[in-house]
Amino acid sequence: MSSTTDQFVLLRATAGVERLDVERTVHPGDQQRERTYLVHRAALADRAVAALAEVEDPATNEQDAEDTARRLLQHDRAHGTGRGPVPAADLRWDTDARGYARQEHAAAVRDEHETEHARD
Repeated sequence: MSSTTDQFVLLRATAGVERLDVERTVHPGDQQRERTYLVHRAALADRAVAALAEVEDPATNEQDAEDTARRLLQHDRAHGTGRGPVPAADLRWDTDARGYARQEHAAAVRDEHETEHARD
């Protein structure tokens, strides 16, 4: 990420993930909070790969992004909680967990946007 705006967006996303982590810690066992955290954490890890490539070992960030995406995929397979158009059970995700995380993050952002506008 080269622009100040991109860096701000990443910082804001990091703060949001930290808040979600606190919420799931305060409410252990809440599967919806766990999933929300995993969706946003996986998206952040995925975006951080490119953003941190110049300052950290890319292999470490690639592994974090892959591991976090796999946790989301496993969660959705276990609980049937995927929201995107291609279900978590689809075998394509076995080799593209980060693609699954991107799909689910896009669906979550869309749902959050619609919820915000419904309140207006």
